Formats: sequence, structure tokens, C-alpha cells
Amino acid sequence: MVPGGVMCAPTLTDITRAWAILEYFRTNWLEPVWLGCSLERYEEIQTYDDFRDWLDEDIKHRESDLGFYWRMGLDIGLDRYGAGVGKFVTWGYLPHEDKYQKPTIESRNAAMIMKSGVYDSFTDTHTLMDHTFARENTTHAWYDEGTADVHPFDRTTNPTAKNTKDFNNAYSWSSAVKHQDFGRLEVGPLARQLVAGGQHGESWQHYDGFILDVFRKMGGASIHVRQLARVHEIVKLYRQAERCLREFVLNDPWYIKPKEKDGRGWGATEASRGSLCHWVDIEGGKIKNYQVIAATTWNVGPRDGEGVRGPIEEALVGTPIEDPTDPVEVGHVARSFDSCLVCTVHAHDAKTGEELARFRTA
Repeated sequence: MVPGGVMCAPTLTDITRAWAILEYFRTNWLEPVWLGCSLERYEEIQTYDDFRDWLDEDIKHRESDLGFYWRMGLDIGLDRYGAGVGKFVTWGYLPHEDKYQKPTIESRNAAMIMKSGVYDSFTDTHTLMDHTFARENTTHAWYDEGTADVHPFDRTTNPTAKNTKDFNNAYSWSSAVKHQDFGRLEVGPLARQLVAGGQHGESWQHYDGFILDVFRKMGGASIHVRQLARVHEIVKLYRQAERCLREFVLNDPWYIKPKEKDGRGWGATEASRGSLCHWVDIEGGKIKNYQVIAATTWNVGPRDGEGVRGPIEEALVGTPIEDPTDPVEVGHVARSFDSCLVCTVHAHDAKTGEELARFRTA
């Protein structure tokens, strides 16, 4: 990968170097420092009880970075706040080499190794996710687009000329993203792992019930469960990186010139922070309209037209603040979502307007 996201055709040297980097990462950090055991041993963990047994099994497990973090998080109460909206979504990611040779919008979900889906913790149910369910609302955002829930294909971005912060009206550049049926949803590693524990989708698609079991037994989402999902995913992504490197065919064509002059396209994947999706309208061979919903948009979005808070706003409600002049707990909550916020975030007293602190969340 070229820094900046530019795609390029890999050479044999690139592939060989990537294998070396991957192996170095495993033997010098992932196994000896982070896990304190082999990947194979860690992959045997299937439930929360397995995880606790693993911690007590060997001093290397307990004193590993993961073991230390888990014990520290429980000691300082990270398992007791930061819940969020209780509903989660992932577009699914990593196309199957054989099942996605002729991609279409309709066939995408059934060709992803990591399946798409929505998990509703209130009903403990899993369902598939489709792009037609996505909606954006700009009631409390700095856009002149009305107050209706709109599908991205039907949205034209019109920023306001004046973006005065007003928490009763508009106070964000982010739209409020939602599901037409389930409302506000959280995205990210926790969402991906909770969906991975569902029995929906194709029988061959990836299944992992570990984080879902932790979620249920620890009473739902929290900072601690969210971070465990993030680090648990490291091992799974390592294995997928190995698989991808094995599947490279260096003499395959790497660029296919589009033939269509008119049409619509939709593309989705999972970035580190969560679900990323693009919609494009093509007319006369040129882009007519382009819309993006990034991971942070789902999580950091303001209240929607019905006044429902987004995941981070909801997760902050009820956060215990030990020192109002240094509200580090607010940072713990926001950072657990890995928000891509390019500006410094300020904490204010809602009653007096006094600035309490400022810090960076990403």
C-alpha cells in the first residue's frame, strides 16, 4: 500500500516483504508481548469462561499486555459505563476469491468472508444488512437539506453558509446516520464481532461467538467490552492477511476499465473504525453525485430528526466524572469508539458554559 491510499500492482518483492513484516509482527510482538502465547492457543478461546481460564492458565497469559489491560480495566471500572445505543451494524468485508468474480450489488453480501448484519441486543437477534436500509438525517447538522430521513442516493450535500453551534438546532458537520427499521446503530470492531456471533448469512461465512458471549455475560456494551473486541480482532485480521498474501496472482490484470457511461454504483467495506460506504451516480461517463458514509459518521453523528442521540452521545450519558476539571472518563468513552475527529474536543459545563478541559480523542 502506498501511503495516502493510492492503489498499486504488487510485485513479487512486495509480497515477499509483506510476509516478512507479518512474521516479524507475530514473533516479536503479537505472541510474546500482547498474548503471551501462540496464536493457535489463543484461537482456542470460544467463550468468556474460556477467556478467564486462559488468564489463569499461565503467568505469561496473565502478565501479557492483554492480560494486564483486562485486569486494569476491571480495576478502574471500564466495564461499568460507555454502553451506547445497544444496536450494531457491519457491511461485512473481505470478498471470497471464488464467489465474487462477477460482483453485483445484489450478490455482494453472500460473497463476503466476514458477513454483514445488524445485531439488536434488546431482542438478541441478528439480521442481514443491505444498503437500501441506510438513511441520513441533517436536522441537527450544518446542511440546508430539510429534516427528512434520506437515502444517500437521494441526497445532495448542501452545507450551510453559517455554522453557528446551537445544541437546540444544528451543532455538527456529521449527519445522523440510521437504519430505516432499527434506528441509530454503532459501528466498529465490537459491531463486527457481535455480528460474527450470529447464525445468519451463508453457512460457510466466518463465525466467532466469543465476543457475543462476553457481551451477554457482562451485561452488554461498555468501554471494556468494546476494547476487547478491538484487540481480539487483531488475531483474526492477522490470519486474513496470511490468506490474502497466499491468493495473490501477480500476472492477473490489475485494472479493468469501466465500460458503462450511465448507472449507479455502491461499494462498502469495513475500515478499522467501522463501516465505510460509498454511493455514486454516473451520467455521461462522469460523476453526477457522490455520497460517503464513513465509520465516524455513524458513531459521532448528532441527534436525528426524532431527537434520538447517536452512539457516542448516548454512551457519554451517565459517565461518572471523578474530577470535573480533568474529565478523563469522557476521553475513555470517546476513544473506545476510535473516532476520526480531526479537531480538538472541548469539554464544557452545560449549565455555566465554562470550559473544563480540552483533549484529543484520536
